[in-house]
Amino acid sequence: MARMALIPITAETVLDDLMRTYKETIPIFIRRKMMCVGCPVARIHDVREACREHNIPIAEFLDEVNAAIRRRE
Repeated sequence: MARMALIPITAETVLDDLMRTYKETIPIFIRRKMMCVGCPVARIHDVREACREHNIPIAEFLDEVNAAIRRRE
């Protein structure tokens, strides 16, 4: 079985794409009290906007999300 290539998540990644593609990132949103899961705005909101809205350091969030994705292998 071929491995799926992991695409690094960036500040421009749309939240809905992120959570649909990498379901293992959803607990990160919940733990950080980001109510993006199921939010209709997630289809157009990117990581940068969400971090700004929830006052979360973007570099820290991206590190955590990308680490969770890397662990899936």
